[in-house]
Amino acid sequence: MQKILVTLFLSLLFFSCSEQVYEYEEKIREELKATNQTMSEIEIKKTAIYLSEWTELSFYQGAIDDLKKNDTLKSPPKDSILFIGSSSIVYWKTLKEDMSPHEVINRGFGGAHIAHINNHFNEVVTAYKPKGIVFFCGTNDLTAFKSVNQVFNDFLLFYENVEETLPKTKVFVIGVKPTIARYYLRDKQLKMNKLTSALAEKEKNLVYISVWDEMLLEDGKANPSLFVEDGLHMNENGYRIWKDLVKPHLDKTFKPNQG
Repeated sequence: MQKILVTLFLSLLFFSCSEQVYEYEEKIREELKATNQTMSEIEIKKTAIYLSEWTELSFYQGAIDDLKKNDTLKSPPKDSILFIGSSSIVYWKTLKEDMSPHEVINRGFGGAHIAHINNHFNEVVTAYKPKGIVFFCGTNDLTAFKSVNQVFNDFLLFYENVEETLPKTKVFVIGVKPTIARYYLRDKQLKMNKLTSALAEKEKNLVYISVWDEMLLEDGKANPSLFVEDGLHMNENGYRIWKDLVKPHLDKTFKPNQG
């Protein structure tokens, strides 16, 4: 009976796939070959299906609904600095004390792509009318096989939306960080950082904050002491570096008596 159920499951799995899923499968196989890794065909199929779902713009609708519900229970502080992005923002548990005396709002949602933030822009950005925005996102996008240019264009759209709806709001973008788990994306990450920093040099309301070099060992690889076991998310040591790099920019732009 169990064998029959497994066969039925596999049949449904293989026949319910879209063209996009098949494209992801090929990309996964190429990535595995390039990095000398192996994965079963079932694992490849399941990963491809997840990637197809993950890139849907409505993927985080439930998380957004929860944020909006929490806002009705407790109104966020006005004239604050909004921290928006993916899991590195979500897991910044000491953010409030690290950025004190500045009032901050944490509106990261784990696994987010820039396109997800853009899709919910009015709900997670303009709704708070922040005087400043600290942004970190993009590494998940690259993991999902989006090209560097596609990810950068998504960031351009985010920045243009800020310029249009919140013209007095300054954006501080934290560059993509090096990690142990995503070392294979190093070249793409560095290219993304280069494009973002070049944009910041031309835009008066955009500040690029590089965290790359500060998170490396002398051999040029990510420092393991800055990460939890997964080699992707940071521990308190990693966030201490981010605090030391981010807060001076906020202090310079928003004087304590204005925070």
